[in-house]
Amino acid sequence: MSQSSPLHGSGDARHEDEPTIDPGRRRRSRMLLLGILASFAVPLVLAIVWLRVVQSGAAGDLGDTSRGELIRPAVPLEGVALSDAAGVPIDLETFRGIWTMLYVPAADCGDVCQKNLYHMRQVRLALNNRMKRVQRMVLPTDGVPLDAGLLAEHPGLIVAGGDDGAREALIGQIDAAESALAPLDDAIYLVDPLGNLMMRFAPDLDPGSMFKDVKHLLKVSKIG
Repeated sequence: MSQSSPLHGSGDARHEDEPTIDPGRRRRSRMLLLGILASFAVPLVLAIVWLRVVQSGAAGDLGDTSRGELIRPAVPLEGVALSDAAGVPIDLETFRGIWTMLYVPAADCGDVCQKNLYHMRQVRLALNNRMKRVQRMVLPTDGVPLDAGLLAEHPGLIVAGGDDGAREALIGQIDAAESALAPLDDAIYLVDPLGNLMMRFAPDLDPGSMFKDVKHLLKVSKIG
């Protein structure tokens, strides 16, 4: 009479020892997992689709393929003494260890301002796993707060405020840093993780070009 191997045991014994899993519970677990994955994936997919549309020229008159303008030499920010809407200080440490897209609107936040905020948000999202290395900041003109509805569209956006003197001091530093470049309103600036103002993007620049510049800097940078 043949006998089962003691190392494997009989097939019937193996099936008897396996726990029974409720199919309904397994299905619910899978649905929960898919829901969690979708909550992370959808914003990134939308950002990638948006970037493809922009690069194809289907998003409107965004055909300018020039890149951002380098500020040479890069200028370190000094004496920043602002605060956000909650009163949390915004100082030099706010810029340390992270890349900052800093936008200074030329006037109240109208169409150009809203478009720039949208492009900043989408460029950051399109960076995918590198987006945590970039923060967005806006310095409203004359300290006028942004509309609550607009802010709701841009979670994570830092709105810099404070007294007039501190705000004008930062704007003065930006003006001095770009004095060798042609005058430009509504520019988006890039501050490196050491607090140096080092690049600006024109408001009519193709956001796909802005994305390429930022992505390249993050790829080659050993900081931030």
